[in-house]
Amino acid sequence: MEAITITLDGVEVGGHPGMTILDLARESGVDIPSLCHDPLLTPIGACRICLVEDERSGRLLASCVTPIESGMVINTQSPKVQERRKTIIKLILASHPDTCLVCDKGNQCELRKIASDMGVGLVGLQKIPLKATIEEVNPFIERDLSKCILCAKCIRADHEIVVQGAIDYIERGFASKPATLNDSPLENSDCTFCGACVAICPTGALMEKKLVYRGTTLTNVSTICPFCGCGCSINLEVKDNQIVRARPGKEGVVSRGALCVKGSYGYDFVHSPERLTSPLVKVNGDFEAVSWDEALAKVASELKRIKETQGPNSLALLGSSKCTNEENYLLQRLARGVLGTNNIDNASRLYSAPSIVGLGSTVGFPGTTNSLNALEQSEVIMVIGANLTSSAPAVGYAVKRAARYKGAKLLLIDPQQTNLSSFAHLWLRPGVGTDLALVNGMARVIVTEGLLDEEFVTRKTDNYEVWSKELEKYTPGYVEEVTGVPGDDVVRTARLFAEANLASIVYGDGITQHLTGTDTVIALANLAMLTGNVGLGGGIFALQRDCNGLGACDMGALPDLLPGYQSVGNPQAIKTFADRWDTDLPSDGGLTAIEMIDHAIEGKVKGMYIVGENPVLSFPNQSLIKEALTSLDFLVVQDMFLTETAKLANVVLPAASFAEKEGTFTNFEGRIQRVCKVIEPIGDSLPDWEIIVQLANSMGNPMPYSSLQQVKEEIQELVPLYQDTGYMDPEAKDMHRGELEKAPLRSRRLYKGQFPSGFGRFSPVQYEPQEETPKDGYPLTLLTGSVLYHSGTGSRSSRSPRLSEFSPESYLEIGEPDATQFGISEGDEVRVVSPTGEVTAVAKFTDVLPEGMLFMPLSFPSTPINQLFGIALDPRAKTPALKACAVKLERIQPRG
Repeated sequence: MEAITITLDGVEVGGHPGMTILDLARESGVDIPSLCHDPLLTPIGACRICLVEDERSGRLLASCVTPIESGMVINTQSPKVQERRKTIIKLILASHPDTCLVCDKGNQCELRKIASDMGVGLVGLQKIPLKATIEEVNPFIERDLSKCILCAKCIRADHEIVVQGAIDYIERGFASKPATLNDSPLENSDCTFCGACVAICPTGALMEKKLVYRGTTLTNVSTICPFCGCGCSINLEVKDNQIVRARPGKEGVVSRGALCVKGSYGYDFVHSPERLTSPLVKVNGDFEAVSWDEALAKVASELKRIKETQGPNSLALLGSSKCTNEENYLLQRLARGVLGTNNIDNASRLYSAPSIVGLGSTVGFPGTTNSLNALEQSEVIMVIGANLTSSAPAVGYAVKRAARYKGAKLLLIDPQQTNLSSFAHLWLRPGVGTDLALVNGMARVIVTEGLLDEEFVTRKTDNYEVWSKELEKYTPGYVEEVTGVPGDDVVRTARLFAEANLASIVYGDGITQHLTGTDTVIALANLAMLTGNVGLGGGIFALQRDCNGLGACDMGALPDLLPGYQSVGNPQAIKTFADRWDTDLPSDGGLTAIEMIDHAIEGKVKGMYIVGENPVLSFPNQSLIKEALTSLDFLVVQDMFLTETAKLANVVLPAASFAEKEGTFTNFEGRIQRVCKVIEPIGDSLPDWEIIVQLANSMGNPMPYSSLQQVKEEIQELVPLYQDTGYMDPEAKDMHRGELEKAPLRSRRLYKGQFPSGFGRFSPVQYEPQEETPKDGYPLTLLTGSVLYHSGTGSRSSRSPRLSEFSPESYLEIGEPDATQFGISEGDEVRVVSPTGEVTAVAKFTDVLPEGMLFMPLSFPSTPINQLFGIALDPRAKTPALKACAVKLERIQPRG
């Protein structure tokens, strides 16, 4: 590609074809003002502030939309340019209120800054007043269109970045304005309150509602969002040790200039009045505040007592998929090196374990095999078992961009209608729990029609012949009979996937939280290998529900795997860690999360240490979980809040939030990102890593760390995945567990060597009907899942004032035909009953569910739907089935 040379303000500079004058000027350090331009958006030349003069012709050019041409002579500050820019600014100000001194945008207003730089003050032109504030009841965004300058940034961010289409221009001429369909309030539109429009608005036309502080802040810290596993970069503004505003990180590789509603407005849980501020010890059934020394002494003495009298395996620890990598590493060291047990797990067991087992046994790597950027460049994207726009919004944005603007064909496999349905090239609606049969059916079509990538299969996989023979029964007719998906659609979907040069598979807990979760993940891996979409372009994208679900597993918070997925049965791995920690380590596999509960009921586990998790709300069969935890001799819970689990504890240790500590999170891609301290810990709370180190010291087994940096040094030394990543570089904020982004698209790989074990392995898996579908007395199928406005069990999001105000209570989504059959009206209170338990909720009519299917969201502590589920485990991953169950409905009374 030949460089193009132009003269810019008397200096020759070079650029590449396709660059605009504005691009080259900014790259060369020449400032050209603009109000409508943003590097993340398509330039449109709306504001005309970026005018420059072409001295060859004397023409004025909008620099943001004019490509550079060889020989151009551009003047960015000629008298003609400056005069025209001032005129434009004056015209804009003529339609703008004189309220700068009281406007909340303050010094962040780009219009005010440009006017000041140009020396434009009061305007003598006749004022043209515009419509003022729009009344809205949502707690997130307020609009004052009297300050709108029609730059279209909000519209373009909505259309191009998050691809929602909630706003656009309406009216014409002076009446033109950005608005929703029919000019309705935002809460009555398709707006998801992601905040992208607020973050990008150059004036005070769009502002955050219910601001704690309305001035300009001096402290702005970049860190990582604490909610889902996308790992979006957020900038938090601070005033007087309080977070007052969140904005998307402009440089964020994942966020790309947009967050979701939780990232933009959910951070305020950090300042909840319910935060724990001192250690608590239960005395005669009531909690009393005590000092750290007293609390840690109590915990240490009880854990030592149980270990000495009942043995190390009478203790169990539950790590956190919301704590940092370093904290999970220390917790598993405490379990193995101090307490002497492998009974450690983390809450990603509830959704991630099938990926570790399934992908590990096929492609040889327990996680996502490519980057979000590669996903967006795929020609075909298959989304199965994941409602991306609710559970992983940043991934949803990427998929929508690929489908809308890059020609990708979206193959959506979901029984529910979701926000992705309108983007789908094909939308298949299989019966609940039948995905395995559908995926095997697709594989059979590809094999029988010779559409497989023969070179990839021959050179980089094994066991193909054995596996392919096991597909014989999965004819289109058989798959249609099992799944309800027309056989022709199965064939079309398979052909589209196989014929693409770059094809990707995205899946979530709609796959992993069934009893067949591991087998279905294996089937998806088989499909990816069959078409050559592992380790190259495309790939497998295993979503994570929590911000560090993958990192917790990377760090060995697992009962059978040491840090870096090294088996506890591997003598060399055991020796490496034992030598480094100077202690003997257990080599027998420990208990998984649900097995800990079973052993507590049986009296085999006597003490538990739970960090940052709330199993009373997240594990199945709530009454059994409570029984197990209350039967323990000793329970210590470490959390930010007095959760339902913490209320059962003997000792509660107050933990700092994500904003009050340093460390790293690893997102679903395997991208290692810095978590930065934004404010000081609230009250006497401490970062989890400090608590763990102090507890080890109190137990007489001090850990040799005086700083977090020393923990990181040990991780880089002992965890292969975190070597050669820049993990130790204090300036690096975004690293990856392998050489990924630098490689050409067709040769990208997440790990060194296409398959760490040498070859990918095809593994036969067979579909068997499950117990999640309707049965006698329970005629309906209830699906559970994430919702956009809450996260996890709701321990944090329910304590975010704005999130809980907008989405205050649980509900039951039901189709009108089913509601009519059961005599239910919208708004009625209904009882949802399963063979295991019951909950009550308000009925909400919907047209997105097939007949016989219901939906209830997770994340509402007052409606613990986990008590509807009995304990039934995936036999290989030990993940409980928490996605669907058979229920019946009972109408309680009309609401009113």
